[in-house]
Amino acid sequence: MIGSTVSRIALILTVFAVAGCSAQTTKTPTATGTPTTAAPAQPVSAQPVAATSTPAPWSTAPVTVVHQPPVPPVPVVTAVRYAAHPESGYERIVFDIPGALPGYSAKYVAQVVADGSGDPVPVPGSYYLLIVFNPAQAHTDNGTATISGTHRINLPVIKSYVVAGDYEGYVSVALGLTKKAGFHIAELSGRVYIDVAA
Repeated sequence: MIGSTVSRIALILTVFAVAGCSAQTTKTPTATGTPTTAAPAQPVSAQPVAATSTPAPWSTAPVTVVHQPPVPPVPVVTAVRYAAHPESGYERIVFDIPGALPGYSAKYVAQVVADGSGDPVPVPGSYYLLIVFNPAQAHTDNGTATISGTHRINLPVIKSYVVAGDYEGYVSVALGLTKKAGFHIAELSGRVYIDVAA
């Protein structure tokens, strides 16, 4: 009788032990699985697209993005950088804007004119992609220009960029291109960039 009772207790303890192991096993994948926290939203083309995704098509249509940062201070375009990415089929131009980003637009124009005066601005290239930032400025508070002038670029599609205006809260920059190429415009922290299809 005592042996039978001990056998039953041993059997019950074995069942609980197995159940405990089983419960532990089912919890392990949840504890060590891939986190489900969503990554911060990124604009189109702001990061590499997974091989299984379809990237947004290149477009020549106008694009406008609205931001209304509190001013002052007015966002300042401090620098322009560019590079070719032939392995990915595009060329990129980057506008550095520390702090809050202004709104921006990009569109093809038949002619580039200076902000304020409306005078024609010569831009090396055959097609003109105009980028306008607002509210923004291309100078420091003491009036020193941060970006200005005409700059020739030795890339297959982007041949130049020209600062066409820094006037009453608007900064206008024109890209001179060899063709009317599709483009993506997007932003990352502290910068706005345009990818032009090569």
